[in-house]
Amino acid sequence: MIELLGLEVEAGGFRVGPVGLRAGDGRYVVLLGPSGAGKSLVLEAAAGVRGAAAGRIRLAGADVTGLTPERRRVGLVFQDGLLFPHLTVAANIAYGMRAAGRDGVAAGGAAPRSRGHRLSARVREEKVRRLAATVGVTALLDRRPATLSGGERQRVALARALAAGPRALLLDEPLSAVDPEAREELQEVLRRICGERRLPVLHVTHDRDEAFALADECVVLIGGRVHQAGKPLEVLRRPADAAVARFLGARNVLPARRDPADPRLAVLDAGGALPTASPLPAEAVVVVVRPEDLRLAPAGDPAAATAATVTRLTLQGGHVLVGLAAPAPLDALVPAGELDAAGITVGQKVTVSVRPEHVHVLPAG
Repeated sequence: MIELLGLEVEAGGFRVGPVGLRAGDGRYVVLLGPSGAGKSLVLEAAAGVRGAAAGRIRLAGADVTGLTPERRRVGLVFQDGLLFPHLTVAANIAYGMRAAGRDGVAAGGAAPRSRGHRLSARVREEKVRRLAATVGVTALLDRRPATLSGGERQRVALARALAAGPRALLLDEPLSAVDPEAREELQEVLRRICGERRLPVLHVTHDRDEAFALADECVVLIGGRVHQAGKPLEVLRRPADAAVARFLGARNVLPARRDPADPRLAVLDAGGALPTASPLPAEAVVVVVRPEDLRLAPAGDPAAATAATVTRLTLQGGHVLVGLAAPAPLDALVPAGELDAAGITVGQKVTVSVRPEHVHVLPAG
């Protein structure tokens, strides 16, 4: 288990925190936020390579706040792997054992041997092969880092971190330099290692899709402050504030007020109105609608609530982001096949609807 208890970190006048989170054994926690939010500073403090300005850090129940990195026994993987270019893959992995000061741990993940104990060459080689198989680089053991792809280098870096017998894994943007196909494969490897080895994982990223694919819990850090923490789907569907909603791709984040004649109708400041599932407060609010929750229909459809004009079409994988003037600007995310079948083009008139339960209401400001 790794716990951050009111952790605060300071660098160059920028202060992060307090950050509180807990990753139990076999649990995967993602610290998610935009670039410059302070995520890496938090990870560095957890690893011991940066001092904490306030708060505590606990590993496996012990307070390690004042300990050096080597005494914390955490596995740390950076976005570029930081492999030794002159060493083979096998030697890079084996270095993890030597860096731990104990030539690794006993087979099966038993407690570390005393400092200075050295494994036999045969046992050390067998451990390297076992770790290589765990991350899928057995065929690469005799190669050097310069001949590897980005995904392969990250697999080797992960094996090297595991070779030290860590009590927790700390990952700093480990997939950011990896191509999409390799990224998906590495996500599966990371989840499997977390579960099979019962390791707590703290993973830093700015990538929303990556976070939601991996996390048991997401902690959203924006501008050095934790804005929200919870299960990925809760954070995605029920953002705590407008900053979280925008960062998580809600796109339709609109100032509004209650309709005097209907307390369940949000009148948008930019024009138009949206239905809500519950009565709105008397004060000004912000309504949030995710683009995938908007439904488009041919112009004049009586089942749809609002007339709109298509202003742009942007292909995003198997979906199309549809810009709308309705009269407030809106974005809808529609499956590409559905849009093609409807024959929707830029300049076309459509009608837009949304279910009231998909309109999320937040306090203004």
